[in-house]
Amino acid sequence: MKYAFLTDNIGVLNKIQKPDILYFGNEFCQNIIPAKQHINKAFQWALKNNIQFVFVLPYITNDKVKTADSLLHILNNKKRNIEIVFNDWGTLSLILKYKNLQPVLGRLLTKQRKDPIAENIIQNTQNKIKIAVIDGKKTIIKAKKVPLTLKTYFQKSFLDVGHVIDFMTENNIKRYELDLLPWGIKIKTDKKIKLSIYYPYVNITTTRYCGAVNLKYTKICSKICKSQIIEAGTNKLKYPYIIKGNAVFYKTSKDILDKTVNAGNIDRIVINDLQTLNKLVTG
Repeated sequence: MKYAFLTDNIGVLNKIQKPDILYFGNEFCQNIIPAKQHINKAFQWALKNNIQFVFVLPYITNDKVKTADSLLHILNNKKRNIEIVFNDWGTLSLILKYKNLQPVLGRLLTKQRKDPIAENIIQNTQNKIKIAVIDGKKTIIKAKKVPLTLKTYFQKSFLDVGHVIDFMTENNIKRYELDLLPWGIKIKTDKKIKLSIYYPYVNITTTRYCGAVNLKYTKICSKICKSQIIEAGTNKLKYPYIIKGNAVFYKTSKDILDKTVNAGNIDRIVINDLQTLNKLVTG
């Protein structure tokens, strides 16, 4: 098992216990794609420390296609085989132009079913009995058990469908990025395709409608998400929601990670939290 660390901040690189792999970039917003000088610095840091370098891109609109392509061109000229995590299919076509770049399917495209509010239903641990008032009378309602097939459904993704695997193979995609789910993961893929698990923050959803931009009626992004987050459901939900810019997350536990890492073709843990990285790498 290899440990990777995901960041878009070159300022933290000298503060971390050295991982096996550096993921540099942003998955969710094209407004905070790192500048080329920061990418070069991160690449040189990885090279100096004998660490594999992986570049991460978000989904891209027409406004940023040229920007993304120019960064891919720079990385291709490094004359090394560099993995590029992509999160929209148009970006894949950009990557495939370059012989030194290896496409990796980002977790926005792996389409897992991730909202933690479903856990009690999936695991059949929901409140079995509740009293409701119907037509003015108190009525006891018993929750029905859900079939085991529902849990399997939530553990799966479209990635183990035959023609999807064929498409990935034809386009030289040899790695999928996955979120760590409380109810486990069951994805059967070709043995040649490897899986990465993100820990501890699971992305539930993302949107182009970012409050930092849209609610201020401006086209200029203040990048407030780099310094501020919002938590919802603290002390009420088992997995409180964490809002960072245009993306929503929840935090999973080490127990869930330990139960998952031995499944299938998982050979990489991508850590998206500085303290967690230092704790795991140092044992």
